[in-house]
Amino acid sequence: MSLLKESLKDFFQTKRDWFSFAAVLLIFITLWALNYRFIFVPTIFVTLKDQQEALLLFFFLFYSLGALIIYPISLALYGKLKEWKSAFPFVLGVVIVLALVSSARFKDTSVFSFLEASSVRPAIMSLNYLSNVCIYGVIPLFWIWKSKDSDRFLGLNVGSKWGEIILLLGLMIPVILVASFSVSFLAYYPRFANRLPDGYLDYPPMVWILVFEIAYALGFVALETFFRGFMVLPFSDRFGSKPAVLAMAFLYGLLHFTKPSFEALGSFFGGFVLGMISYRTRSVYAGIIINIGVAWAMELAATLQFLYLM
Repeated sequence: MSLLKESLKDFFQTKRDWFSFAAVLLIFITLWALNYRFIFVPTIFVTLKDQQEALLLFFFLFYSLGALIIYPISLALYGKLKEWKSAFPFVLGVVIVLALVSSARFKDTSVFSFLEASSVRPAIMSLNYLSNVCIYGVIPLFWIWKSKDSDRFLGLNVGSKWGEIILLLGLMIPVILVASFSVSFLAYYPRFANRLPDGYLDYPPMVWILVFEIAYALGFVALETFFRGFMVLPFSDRFGSKPAVLAMAFLYGLLHFTKPSFEALGSFFGGFVLGMISYRTRSVYAGIIINIGVAWAMELAATLQFLYLM
């Protein structure tokens, strides 16, 4: 557990750090509570799901508002508000990527008309996860190509403390098992299965489950490289690690506002911890392993619930 302890100690060194974290957390919890009290983002997402341009515009405005709140505040909390102007192009790129990831969806089922009905959903979802890999990858790849910094590879070329990462993942398993008994959890997971009118699941062939889960995992590799790599390491070098991690965790939480409420809340804390681990180790592999492990554990827990307990 020394990695977690040391990473958190890197952040919480002064009263200013505790105050800054509490201030950002308060803003996030306020938005989180309002979102799930009025079901705001989930309702917009469902309402506009067949209007790609309108959904893209909504998420662009949504993440723009979030970024315009959190980046100036995070910088100001550490006396670096004057850096906001030079940070703006970086922030704009982040907003565009998040808007595209949240809205761009391939939905033409006719492309997979040669498949049996139960396989169409995981096939389309796999394609969408792979498209997210491409969206998340554009800016990091450009950075790797153009940057001359020591962190130009965004933590992909540095290993981590594998034993401690597996231990951290293991600590999350009991939480996932408890969460798997909630209605909201089972309404969302497992992702690969089709929901039947009677509430049970229609399972695709195993090959499509495997294809989906691999695409799902690759999506997390891209996500971690973007959030814990690009949004932490270059920004930290220029404006400080603490504003970088606070802003990243905030936007990472907003990304989950269409998901079950406590998953969205937990994503802020998870993003913060993984951001500090990434900064300390200069590596994104902790986030990659933990995110994939948690995602697959949630898929498995939900599947077992439907198979044996419902």
